[in-house]
Amino acid sequence: MNISMLTSLTHHYKAFVLMLLLTLLIAGSANAAVLNQNKKVLFIVSSDKSGFWLPEVVEPYFLLEQAGFKMDIASPLGGKGKASGASRLSHEQETWFLSSKLQNQLDGSIPLNEVMSNNYHAVYFAGGSGPMFDLLDNKQAQKITREIYERGGIISADCHGPAALINVKLTNGQRLIEGKNITAKANVEEGFWARSNYPFLLEDKIKQLGGIYSAGKKSKPHVVIDGRLITGQNPASAIPMAKSLIVMLGGQNKG
Repeated sequence: MNISMLTSLTHHYKAFVLMLLLTLLIAGSANAAVLNQNKKVLFIVSSDKSGFWLPEVVEPYFLLEQAGFKMDIASPLGGKGKASGASRLSHEQETWFLSSKLQNQLDGSIPLNEVMSNNYHAVYFAGGSGPMFDLLDNKQAQKITREIYERGGIISADCHGPAALINVKLTNGQRLIEGKNITAKANVEEGFWARSNYPFLLEDKIKQLGGIYSAGKKSKPHVVIDGRLITGQNPASAIPMAKSLIVMLGGQNKG
């Protein structure tokens, strides 16, 4: 066998291996998408007049949908709440949002008292100013969070969304965030309105209640994972937070 024949065989072998790997990758992605279709994530947004931050809903929702997951939207009162931050969406995000089912889901969100927690593998609390008022002590949100967590599900939140987590207590009486690594909106990121109207700043309260708080640079992405608790610091953290959630949900397929 001469050198040219060996070279030809080598090229064909490499091409075969590459095609095989590509086929396996596509098959694996398809199988993951099928498995993910059986998993639902509950998004909870505020009903307060101060509103929820729309990009922190749109960005995670889009990524989760692309990964094959199904989502429901719930809020304390149900129905349509006040969406803030629409101007912060990119042109592509706005175009997608206006043609997506998410818009209708936000207009007709499920009241928390109608949510069946056993339908969901994870819950996600979006930020905005609203959670600092109507999700801090919301018993229904706390019950949903506790039940999902104690059933082996994932708890996630971004920016002011962790306000919904600080008063959640497990059935053993321990606070969910106690001894947990967690992030949320940093003190340095809060402006005059927040300092004048919020009952407290999240960074201070988390530390006070026994959470292990950390923050990254101001307005830069910072995500903290502790077991099945995933939190993001600010709006810039919504996308990496969602990616972490997708990875963790995908890992459950192997369990």
